[in-house]
Amino acid sequence: MEHLTLVRALRRLEQAAGLQLPQVEQLAAAVQLVQLPERAFAFHQGDACPRLFAVRSGLLKQFYTTPDGKEWIKSFTAEDELFACPIGFQPGGCTSFGAAALEPSVLEVIDWRLIDALGERHLAWQKAIRFAFQQLTQLKMVRERDLLMYTPEQMYQRLLDERPALVQRVPQKELAAYLGVTPVGLNRIARRLA
Repeated sequence: MEHLTLVRALRRLEQAAGLQLPQVEQLAAAVQLVQLPERAFAFHQGDACPRLFAVRSGLLKQFYTTPDGKEWIKSFTAEDELFACPIGFQPGGCTSFGAAALEPSVLEVIDWRLIDALGERHLAWQKAIRFAFQQLTQLKMVRERDLLMYTPEQMYQRLLDERPALVQRVPQKELAAYLGVTPVGLNRIARRLA
């Protein structure tokens, strides 16, 4: 059970929130493994997808697509990280963005409704879910601040400082879309910072 990326994430959550979560074993038994080849989707924008994903191996992007097909990348998710579209957790909810593999990936997938049901039965799970959503909110606020207050060059420098391995793995076109510049613009930024 401890070999599961999702279980390790739950253990980190327990430690960070000072909780002991009951029935983790039952949750672990419901985890499904999904292998995605490069460019395959974990889910499309507009899908009904009440699932939580843990990246066992590989790299994915989460992105919005405009009606004319332009992509705006909101985040990247690599090994030992989780992703989902919480809007898809709501009854009848659909994802507001898509998630696709940038390299062959193995995902652990669990139905959010199982986690939600644990929250209905156990105070520790309610607290864990609240803590997890607070962490997600913090990530969203950092991304929003970056987009509103920093130049693409400053955002690229932060990525180099905070996630250098990710910068090496993400194709330049995708990294440019994340920063809101063209690949040529990213190339200029990279040369200036070299």
